[in-house]
Amino acid sequence: MALISSKVTPDRPARLTGDDWIECALAVLVESGIEAVQITALARRLDVTRGSFYWHFESREALLDALLTEWRARNTGVMVEALEGTTTLDDGILALFSVWVDHRRFDPRLDQAVRDWARHSEQLRGVVKAEDAARVRAISAFYKRHEFDPKEAFIRARVIYFTQISYYALHLEEDEAIPERMSYLEAYFRSFTGRDIDPAIAAAYRQGKPEGHDE
Repeated sequence: MALISSKVTPDRPARLTGDDWIECALAVLVESGIEAVQITALARRLDVTRGSFYWHFESREALLDALLTEWRARNTGVMVEALEGTTTLDDGILALFSVWVDHRRFDPRLDQAVRDWARHSEQLRGVVKAEDAARVRAISAFYKRHEFDPKEAFIRARVIYFTQISYYALHLEEDEAIPERMSYLEAYFRSFTGRDIDPAIAAAYRQGKPEGHDE
């Protein structure tokens, strides 16, 4: 009587998903710029054939559109969600601070990579401009919910948003700068709102620390 072999044939690797291609393309975009986001290079990096790509995307342009959709979802969506989940001025401003210093939530390298990409595309410059405007509108709406005059709300939103974006553009947003910026919390809050933060809320925020960082 023949024995039945107990050897199990290893499963073949699971087929890549569209998200796998997007994640790979995002990594290449951040590391090397948009010109490096090429189907052949991505396939080589993922160790698959070019044919695998076309199971998920009709063209490179379709993949690039998906990258922009993901950028919006990550970097604009997280800001909007942070503000919508708060009920007080103090909590909302601190929620923005937390998003901006936690690079697992707002990805400044991705944001900068898309802005670099936009330098070579007039159409994309319009997309980035519209996205900046959407972010400012979200912050402005937050200020208006807390009884700021509409014009003042808009200007304060621009100031707080473009101040942060300039930190990224100038590469000032480093982990070692977090403790120093935290020491200026009350001054930053007053500058961005014209009001004083509740000392108890400031103390609790410091004790909790921005998620993803250790002081």
